[in-house]
Amino acid sequence: MGGPVRWFIHNPIAANLLMLFLLVGGVLGVPALEKQFFPTFELNRVSISLAYPGAGPREVEEQICIRIEEAIHDLSGIREIRASAREGIGTVVVEAEPGYDMQRLTAEIKTRVDAINTFPLEAERPIVTELAFRHYMAAVSLAGDLSERDLKRLGEQLRDDLAAQPNVSVVELATPRPYEVSVEVSEYTLRRYGLTFGEVVAAIRGASLNLPAGAIKDAGGDIRLQTRGQAYDRFEFERIPVLTRRDGTQVLLRDVATVVDGFEDMDIRTRFNDKPSHTLHVFVTTSPNTLATSDTVHAWVEETRKRLPPGVELSVWRDSSVPFKGRVDTLLKNGLGGLALVFLVLVLFLRPRLAMWVCVGIAVAFVGTLFLLQYTGTSLNMISLFAFLLILGIVVDDAIIVGESIHARQAAGERGVAGALSGAQAVIKPVIYAVVSTMIFFVPMFFMPGDMAQAAIAIPTVVIIALALSLVECLLILPPHLAHMPPVKPSRFAFLRRVETVRLRFADGMTRFGKQRYRPFLAACLRHNLLVMAVFFSLLLISLALYGGGWLRAAFFPSINSDYVIAEIELPEGGAFSDTLRVLRQVESAALQVKREYNENPKLTVLGPAVGHIDSSGEANKIRVIIETISDDIDTRELADRWREAIGELPPVQDFQMDYTINEMGKPIRLVAAAASLDDLVAVAAEVRRVLETWPGVYNINDTLQDPQQEIVLGLKPAAENLGITLADLARQVREAFYGAEVQRIPRTREDVRVMVRYPEAERLSVDNLNEMRIRTPAGDEVPFATVAAISYEPGYLSIDRLDRKRTLEVSAEVVPGSVEPRAVVNAILREHLPGWQQRYPGLTLALDGELQEESEFMNAMLKYLVLAMLVIYALMAIPFRSYFQPLLVLTAVPFGIMGAIFGHLILNWQVSMFSFLGVIACAGVVVNDNLVLIDRINQLRAAGHPLLKALLQGGEDRFRPIILTSLTTFVGLLPIMAETSVQAQFLIPMVTSLAFGVLFATGVTLLLVPSLYLAGEQLGNRFLHRKQRLQDLIEAA
Repeated sequence: MGGPVRWFIHNPIAANLLMLFLLVGGVLGVPALEKQFFPTFELNRVSISLAYPGAGPREVEEQICIRIEEAIHDLSGIREIRASAREGIGTVVVEAEPGYDMQRLTAEIKTRVDAINTFPLEAERPIVTELAFRHYMAAVSLAGDLSERDLKRLGEQLRDDLAAQPNVSVVELATPRPYEVSVEVSEYTLRRYGLTFGEVVAAIRGASLNLPAGAIKDAGGDIRLQTRGQAYDRFEFERIPVLTRRDGTQVLLRDVATVVDGFEDMDIRTRFNDKPSHTLHVFVTTSPNTLATSDTVHAWVEETRKRLPPGVELSVWRDSSVPFKGRVDTLLKNGLGGLALVFLVLVLFLRPRLAMWVCVGIAVAFVGTLFLLQYTGTSLNMISLFAFLLILGIVVDDAIIVGESIHARQAAGERGVAGALSGAQAVIKPVIYAVVSTMIFFVPMFFMPGDMAQAAIAIPTVVIIALALSLVECLLILPPHLAHMPPVKPSRFAFLRRVETVRLRFADGMTRFGKQRYRPFLAACLRHNLLVMAVFFSLLLISLALYGGGWLRAAFFPSINSDYVIAEIELPEGGAFSDTLRVLRQVESAALQVKREYNENPKLTVLGPAVGHIDSSGEANKIRVIIETISDDIDTRELADRWREAIGELPPVQDFQMDYTINEMGKPIRLVAAAASLDDLVAVAAEVRRVLETWPGVYNINDTLQDPQQEIVLGLKPAAENLGITLADLARQVREAFYGAEVQRIPRTREDVRVMVRYPEAERLSVDNLNEMRIRTPAGDEVPFATVAAISYEPGYLSIDRLDRKRTLEVSAEVVPGSVEPRAVVNAILREHLPGWQQRYPGLTLALDGELQEESEFMNAMLKYLVLAMLVIYALMAIPFRSYFQPLLVLTAVPFGIMGAIFGHLILNWQVSMFSFLGVIACAGVVVNDNLVLIDRINQLRAAGHPLLKALLQGGEDRFRPIILTSLTTFVGLLPIMAETSVQAQFLIPMVTSLAFGVLFATGVTLLLVPSLYLAGEQLGNRFLHRKQRLQDLIEAA
């Protein structure tokens, strides 16, 4: 590397052109980068969904889910199969092995599923799709006091219009009920006219159709034959003849039935700001540009509002550009603050011009990284922007070492080119090895498991590119600039002369401190090196005990307040929808009350309303209400507590969650049990619940199979056989009456509309209606339902979940913060209770799910890759050092960096989270650099013939300033973000804390422990080689 360095020093124009190329390339590369709030990551999942209208979960499981599972389970590349059976639909989601060809797997699954010929006749065609990550951009809510039909029609028009706008890929209209034409025939009418459901269905099918009949080959050309009798609306259906009497009179459909051209019979209600509503969800699938999409949506909304009917509002919210701009502003503000602090530190201890060129290196590395990022597929997002902030003080380290070395040579009398060349060449090896070792420590981040870790891949990408460019800058661009730096001259201005005096006092003070304070102290440490080692290792053990003993707050995913508070309530299965609506109104009223209270608080409404929109929805037995906060001064946790208080007492509910964080990962304790038998699962769930109830601080314990609803199972009485009625006849007639017989589907503009024939709603409300039903025999007679049908009651479930071809249930629980560790609870259950349960319930498995599973996988992977990285670095350094022992000295910084991270979290009272561990990996890459630089200098001095002790003391003194400066710049560069209080920075701070405090504590290790270990190693080596020498003699020789 010495050749290129010398060439660039002698050709400063080449150095300037290289710098200009990186700067211009970076500026031109920014527009080409995708700008998004959150990075794209591969889902690696394939979904198979199949509708089976009218079927219960158990039938869907048996007829749909199991058949799909058995058809595809032996395909290559499948990691996991999850299935879910719900009322009327079965869904199977296949997760692929990482890196497997998703197009190939999707095609193979589709081929296997299409080959299944045993699906029920009433089931629709299976839909196989590869799930792709879509960037959520904004929600546009349409609300107003319109009829349901008018609101849906307007929503569909707006959806199509918005989807046609530039920078928008997909717009989904959420929550409207599908259209349906319902032909309602009462049992009394059927008996009166002597009709059956089948005859009504046949009459409609026979009259309502469009059918091409070919063509007449006329001499003048072909004449098309068409039959056009399709009924499209209520009036056309009502005119369809059902019966024609002998006298020629006809009985029309309107005479025997009520035709309702309305919506499917679904329990659903949505409101926005206390008005009926639908929501348009805006997505971008490829090349997202958050800012451009946001501008497009806002401009479209402003234009569309002008032509809306009176009383209808259109509002944009959940706009991802708002947090994106907030994070960019936060990172830019803290980045510039950190850069200013780094520059200030360098100016105090080095020449101002030298400090300026070192800081220019940061700009070159960062802007050059923007130029190269477009070729890696990495976008500008909150993760990649954070990576720039993270390495603000790291990319400057190698420039400081090179600049300080050149500065020292020039101060010692080697002027100009000679000083720059000798100074740069003196540190080429440690600088290159330091940068490469830092890169190696960041490489494991590419392979971490879990979706959050996949999203964090932008961090190592940015870091490695920036470090590579900083190496290019400090060796090829910086030395030529320093070589042609004029000597320091006194300023003409008195103020600047006083500033220079202060600066010199700091610069000389550090040099004097290194010589007069640090060197004697290091000598004392070397005299008592065993004591020094004992102190440092005791501190390391204390820090590990603090973490292991639970003195630090820990959560794998940190709890970070969001801009939204979401209440989710689940009522007991099978309850009346009126109960759901009553609870929904109670929660909505409390939300409106909280909104009024906050918006009337003058402290929170200086810049406008404090609380914005309220969105609510109720579907079947589930409720979801969202409150949007606008003011940054609102603590969403306090708002959530006030809202819960305002809601008051609720009727018995199955589950209630109030979430105010941006990264809700579900409940901290989630155990998934799998067994072949449903009875075994129910029994195990009860036992797990009983065990969890014994733990203090564990509450809100639920499982997915609790509170089953009653299910009526039909059978045949002996009399049915005498009448020729089979179970299939009974099932078909009951299905037609209560669910309905699908006659046909009408093509309308935006969807196919089902035409259903069934009983009126009043005849489908109770079990008594079932008993009043008449069953038609093959001979055409009618018999009472109770004559041929037997009824039994069994427990039924709204949903059945399966994992890898076994039925599963999930037991979940929440934990009072600070009471007990979720991990300890789960480990105790698996250790103490699971073996006994497995003996009683053969085939039972109990596994982690959710946060604990991700934490377990993440920690195992981190430990494995950290050890691998250290082995690679050990091998990389053992060869040039020609020693087995010295690379271990370099790596001693890693455990002590972890010690610093633990103490940092303790001092600042931060939770230890996944980002803390990522910070530890980053810290490990940085802290080895100072050890490397120090040991390389000691080896140079020993090679020059200096005795061991003198080499240790002189090496420590020579490298005191660059070691202090690199550590200080890394720490102060991160100070602004550590002091940040905004929501946007909260998830970043644990990672920054690990890095900053790890580097700070590792500095003491480098300056005191590493020389002591070096000496101890030499003593041990001498003892093994029978070359004993008293420590006192060594010190006297120094």
